[in-house]
Parts: sequence; C-alpha cells; structure tokens
Amino acid sequence: MAKRKAFLHVGLDDHSGNFLDAALERHQHALAALGVRRPGATEEMFRAAIEIRREHRAWGFRRAEVEGAWAQICRRGYKGNDTLVFSQPLLADSTPDQIALLLDGLRGFKVHVLMTVAAPDTWTEPDLDLGALLDRWATALGKTERLHVLVAPADRSRRTIWKAFGRVVGFGTASLPLDGVGKPAVPRPPRLVSTERYDALRDLGRRWACQLASRELDVHGDLSDLVPEAMEVPDPVTLVTSTDAALAEALRTVDRLARRNDTLETRLVGLERKRRFKRGADDPSVA
Repeated sequence: MAKRKAFLHVGLDDHSGNFLDAALERHQHALAALGVRRPGATEEMFRAAIEIRREHRAWGFRRAEVEGAWAQICRRGYKGNDTLVFSQPLLADSTPDQIALLLDGLRGFKVHVLMTVAAPDTWTEPDLDLGALLDRWATALGKTERLHVLVAPADRSRRTIWKAFGRVVGFGTASLPLDGVGKPAVPRPPRLVSTERYDALRDLGRRWACQLASRELDVHGDLSDLVPEAMEVPDPVTLVTSTDAALAEALRTVDRLARRNDTLETRLVGLERKRRFKRGADDPSVA
C-alpha cells in the first residue's frame, strides 16, 4: 500500500505565503471532498511551532501550554486515508534537530516541504543564506524532489502562489477563490537605506536565484523575480508618512491584542475559581 502524503508549508517570505493557512481554512470542506485535509487549526499550528522552536517564553506562553501540541495534531492526522496539509511560516528557520522532531511526528507519511520565497526587500536580513536553509530541509527529507520552492512573482500575486501551491499538493484552485481570504496585512514601509544597500539587495536576490538553480529542487516560478527592481532611495517625507501610518495601525493592533489577552486572562481566572470550588464541594478534604 502506497504511503500517504503530508505537505508542510514552512513559509520563509512573510508576505507571500502567510495567507495560505487562511485559504486552506476557508476551503477546508471543498478540499476534504478532494481528499486533502488540514488537521491543525491556525492556533494549534502556532503553538506547535513555538513548541518545536522552543520559543514559548518569547511569545508569552508557559511550557505546559504548548507541550504536546505537535504530537496532538499528528495523532489527528493519522486518522483516515487522506492527504495532509499544514502551513506555519515560523518553521522555516528550524534547526536540524527541530526539523527532525517535526518529521518524526509524521513517520509513515511521504513528507513534502514547501517554501515560499520572494525577492529580498529592505527588511530582509542581509546575511540570510537561502542555500544553507534549503540544504537543511533537503538533508532531513532525504530526497530533494520532496522540497518544493514557490517563487513569488514580482507583484507578489496571491493567486499565482495559491495556484502553484495547489499544483504541488494535488488540487486545482480555479473553484477555490481567495476573495476575502485573510485580512490584508498593512504593507511595511521601506526602510531609509542607502543606494549601496539597494545594490546589496539585488546581489542577494541574484545569489538566491543561483542557489536555487544549482540544486535539484522542484521550483515553481521565475527565478528572475528574486532580483528586486532597481530602486531609488525613497523621499524622506513620503517615507515618514507611510511609516507613521504603519505605526498607527501596529499600535491599534497591539491595543486590540492586549484587550483580548486581558479578557482571556480574566476568563481563565474565573474558570480556575470554579474548578477549585467544584473540587472543594466534591472533596471536603480540599481546603
């Protein structure tokens, strides 16, 4: 009997691939009819990622709140005989040991990894070595043909990436539109950098294209799109205006998250009190 397949999207580019999980959620019933299932909800996959990456403290979680998250998702995935699909961009820069833990949870599956890559911008780490990242995942998978790279077009079209994603996993996207899928992120304004920095970004994009071309990987898209167009240093007034707008939106988002967190903490305190009261009522020995 042929092994079942599992496709793990680990991101890399923050903009081009972040909508994929939302698209999978929106169309989960249609995909289920096609034999494709998403066993981990967004929040579950997030907890699994910070569990695997051991970053729970950085995100404000206790170890107990994320312990076993990935194993639970995988146990759910083993049920049935459909193809599994996961998406969590935080996993892209996992270490070899962390990748091994991820893949160990999917033993028995033919695992494929998808990585979305777009042209570097002024927010990209200047020393990001895409080649080393690709080698890390390819080595863990054992077969380079199971590592798929989706190169975002120059306009970062979500439809193009969604179509390529579906082609790799094995489903068509013509009847699975992206209208209203995911809240559009506020574009990050460009950093005020020198002309030399822009030249360095173009060199970095060329290096990424060469690193992909020199490896026997399943690459979708045009490698030339990895080289950003020549850009002029932005006008300071325009830059300040766009930065101010992005900062205002970021502050509103932080405020909403803080309020949501306060509400959840209050609710948890209430539930804990009820639990203790019930234990005390059921067991008189409980002080």
